[in-house]
Amino acid sequence: QSVSMDKLEDALKEEDKAIDDLEIQLAERRRNKLRLLAENQQTSGKPGFVSNVQRKLQTTTQLLQLLKWNTPTVYNGWEQVTKNPDYGRECFNLEPIQDHSPEMGPMVGYAVTVKIHPGDIGIVEKHGATGRKGMWNFMSSLPTEIPKIVVVEDLAKPVIYGSMWGEVNATFFKSVGALGCITDGGVRDLDEMKNVGFHAMSRGLTISHSYGVPPIEWDVPVSAFGVTVRPGQLIHADKHGFIVVPEEDEEKLLEATEFMDLMERKYVITPGREGVGSHPAQISKKMGEVFTEMAKEKKDKYGTFRSRFPDYQN
Repeated sequence: QSVSMDKLEDALKEEDKAIDDLEIQLAERRRNKLRLLAENQQTSGKPGFVSNVQRKLQTTTQLLQLLKWNTPTVYNGWEQVTKNPDYGRECFNLEPIQDHSPEMGPMVGYAVTVKIHPGDIGIVEKHGATGRKGMWNFMSSLPTEIPKIVVVEDLAKPVIYGSMWGEVNATFFKSVGALGCITDGGVRDLDEMKNVGFHAMSRGLTISHSYGVPPIEWDVPVSAFGVTVRPGQLIHADKHGFIVVPEEDEEKLLEATEFMDLMERKYVITPGREGVGSHPAQISKKMGEVFTEMAKEKKDKYGTFRSRFPDYQN
C-alpha cells in the first residue's frame, strides 16, 4: 500500500508539472498573439487597444494610488502637466453624466471603445448576431491583467431608444476584465449590474433594448459626452464625470495629483478650518495670503500657463 501511495503521489506531481509547463506555453502563445495583433494594427494604420497599450502603462500600484483621489483632484493635477493648452475645454466630459453607483468610488482603467445605433431594426438585422459575438470575442482576446472601461458612442443621440447595458452584458464584461462602462446613451438593470460589481455611468436610463442593441463597430475612436476617446487611453471617472488622459501626460499624472491635493490642504483649506470664531474679514485676508503663497509654489514647480504655452492664442 505504501508503494502504491508513493506511485500515486509521483503521478500527481508529474501531472502538476505537465500542467505548469502547458500553462507557461499557453501564456507565451497568448503574448505572441498580442504582439502579432499589435504589429498588424500598426502596419494597417488602424491602431486599436492592443497596439495602443504596448506603451509603458501605469503600474498596478500607480493605478491604485490614483484611486485614492476623486476625478476633480486628478484633473487639478493633470492641468499642471498636460502638453495640451486647451486643457480647460478638452479631454473631460463636456455634457452631464450620471454615475449609477457612486458608492463604488472612482474607477481607473483603459478605454475599450464601441459604437451602437439603437432604434433601427435594419441595423439589428445586419449586425445583430455578428456584432454581439464579435464584441464578446474581441473582449475575451484582450489582456486580462489590464483594467478596462468600456466607452460607448450612441449614434441615436439625443434620443435614448435602448440600452446595450443590463444584467447580461454587465455580467459578461465584468468576467473578462471590464470595471464598468461610460455610455453616451442609456442603461438599465441598475441593481443587477451593481450586484455583479459593474460600475455604470450614462447619459440616462431606459427600460428598452429597442429590437436589441448590437455593437456595430468597436476598437475605433468614439465620441462620448463631447470627448473623443481612442482605444487604450487612460480614464479616471467618478460621480463628477471623467477625464481621458492623453498618453504623453500619463507619466507625471500621479505626482502632480498628489502635489495639487497637498497644495489645497497646506494652503487654501486651512483658513476656513482654522478660522472658526474669527471675524470673516480675518479669514478672507488669510485666504488671500495663502492663495498667493500657493500660486508661487505651484508656479515654481510647473510654471504659468504663458510660460508653458507662449504661442497660444485663444
